[in-house]
Amino acid sequence: MTDERKNVTGDENTAQIRRSGDRIRTIVCTVKNEAPFFLEWLAYHRLVGFNRFVIFSNDCTDGTHEILQALDAAGLINHFDNTEVPEDLPPDPQMRAYTRANAMDLVRESDWILVIDGDEFLEIHTGEATLESLFAALPDRTDAIGVQWRVFGSGGIVDFDDTLQIDAFRFAAPKDFACSPNHLAIKTLFRPDLVQRFGIHRPVYKGTSGNDRNPVLFVNGGGTDVTKDFLRGRWCMPPQLVSYDLAQVNHYMIRSHEVFLMKRWRGTANSSNAERINLDYFDKYNSNFERDDGMAPWVQPVQAEIARLEAQVSGLSQMVRTARKVYSDQIAQLTQRLRTEAPEDYRRLFDPQIVQAEIQAQQDRLAALRKKPGQTGQLRMMPPERKAPAPPPPRMAERAKNADEEALTDGPEDQAISVQAAPSWLVDLRAGPSHRGFFQSFDQTGLHFVDRGSRDLVISFDNLSAANIDQVDRESWGYGFIRKNGWSHLGVFAYAPNWFRERAMLEHLQRLAKDGFFRDFDRVTMIGTSMGAYAATALAPLAPGCTVVAFSPQSTLKKKLVPWEKRFAAGRKADWTGPFHDGAEGAKAAGKVWLIYDPAMEADLQHANRFEGENIRHLRARYADHKTALFLRRADMLSTVVREAVEDKLTEAGFYRHYRQGRNIPWYLNGVALRIAGSRHPERLRRFEAYLKTANRPQIARSLHLRFPEIMSSAS
Repeated sequence: MTDERKNVTGDENTAQIRRSGDRIRTIVCTVKNEAPFFLEWLAYHRLVGFNRFVIFSNDCTDGTHEILQALDAAGLINHFDNTEVPEDLPPDPQMRAYTRANAMDLVRESDWILVIDGDEFLEIHTGEATLESLFAALPDRTDAIGVQWRVFGSGGIVDFDDTLQIDAFRFAAPKDFACSPNHLAIKTLFRPDLVQRFGIHRPVYKGTSGNDRNPVLFVNGGGTDVTKDFLRGRWCMPPQLVSYDLAQVNHYMIRSHEVFLMKRWRGTANSSNAERINLDYFDKYNSNFERDDGMAPWVQPVQAEIARLEAQVSGLSQMVRTARKVYSDQIAQLTQRLRTEAPEDYRRLFDPQIVQAEIQAQQDRLAALRKKPGQTGQLRMMPPERKAPAPPPPRMAERAKNADEEALTDGPEDQAISVQAAPSWLVDLRAGPSHRGFFQSFDQTGLHFVDRGSRDLVISFDNLSAANIDQVDRESWGYGFIRKNGWSHLGVFAYAPNWFRERAMLEHLQRLAKDGFFRDFDRVTMIGTSMGAYAATALAPLAPGCTVVAFSPQSTLKKKLVPWEKRFAAGRKADWTGPFHDGAEGAKAAGKVWLIYDPAMEADLQHANRFEGENIRHLRARYADHKTALFLRRADMLSTVVREAVEDKLTEAGFYRHYRQGRNIPWYLNGVALRIAGSRHPERLRRFEAYLKTANRPQIARSLHLRFPEIMSSAS
């Protein structure tokens, strides 16, 4: 494996040696659960002329990792497991991969680099439709070409099957109207010489570039110089500069509706947050305005190339078939869940009449826009779709009229108030089945309550990563999960890293308790992680007998009680006088307290040891580090643990039974390796290497030689 620690970017103070050849054409790609689709993507890009593939995968559960390992072993790609989150690399999987790639000789020695995702295909429109033809058409000394996205919709295809994407999905966004600013995004094919770092849509150039000594030529999809616009910024092409003449990047963002449902569930390679991939995302990117058959000539060559790859790599075809079966089974489960939990969403995605009506509406709208006078053919932004407001119910008409007459306004000259997206909990209160609740805002914290008619109340507390995020449309921690389970929910927002020590908020909660708010529920569960876990334990006296689920909790940050705690400087500066200042004390009021932590984290262990009493349950999440909740989510058990705790079904034996399913994920295995390397018996890494190979984790086994070269060489 290539040594990732090397970097060949050179000295910025000297003139760069500029590449002029076209020999090494590299794609850098991040993937997550792409097993049914990856061979098509690889086969196509091999055919158009790419000859080096650097693939990063994270959190795969469908066989993607194993397929990539087999291709790596055959020398067809270079695969790197990107699941682990080292402290010195970005937490975002995609940016972590790009940071790693940017430091690799394997990548930096390339003549050309394209950074794309597994659902993106570079389609070339010039000459033989290969890279050779594209390079021949570019102006001399081109450093980068910003290739225009073209977003493809589902075309009304609902089912997941084995048809090639480039064959099945032939309806896309129009070329003369941009459906949204994001539809104008580019992907960049570039030479790496003057590049400082990689980005999702375009590279970032060094500060010493773009002058007479180190000039840069950045062109658009038609070969026109757009360096002035893109040297220092931008990832979307200005409408007047958009061109598809030389190439486009087909982005199959939706695929079939069943595949979209899977994407919604698993998140993306650059995020594990599935909540952002919702029906708003579907509506924005399910672009079926006009037909595009540009990839049709490639269908048979790609099928033949896939057959060659499967013949070349032993067992590959069986691995793909198995992955498709796993994928299909997961779709069947998710479809049934959607039908039960969100019947309206189910009809949106799977009712044939609704699906076809939406596509027809898009195409009719485009036809109407093109008929309007004054159309020049130059790309324009598509005007927002105007929908007539629904008339109020007859019994409300008079009240609405009176309300208009009494509105506080000086007339039409008043400036319009900017509209912000409504948070999900507010949408639920006004547009969903739950119409009872409240929102209370304070300077540094906030509360929202949604009464879903359940006798279970879950109180969730934000963690530290949410602090300082104060946009109005964000959700409280765990909101989507709690909503899916139908529990009533009190969400506690943190807009600052003050460990919920805001006096006004605490006094408000005390008033709610005095008024019997918490006694209205049969069961109350408080949940949180780290900072939020402190609050969940400390505020247990508000609902005596409640259940607490605390991931990696701090018991307190009051210096006199925990003088050894040196982390969380902002929290230690908060006001720790007054009530609820000690979670270890507050937890005594709870019926049951589940403390989930990694005992090897010394500070976390010291906090956990401060909790005493028969109601305390210690669950040791070994090798999870401080991020126990994130580890449990990666191991696909977080929701199960919390659900069982809320329903009073969680047991210590059950937790460890669940936990064992995470012992083969890269996070756990890398943690084991790190602990062994730091032990008094580092030579055991050799035995661990052998185990990893038998456990089908050869990538991690090979990484031991990079991470611990001295230990591995001395142990040999």
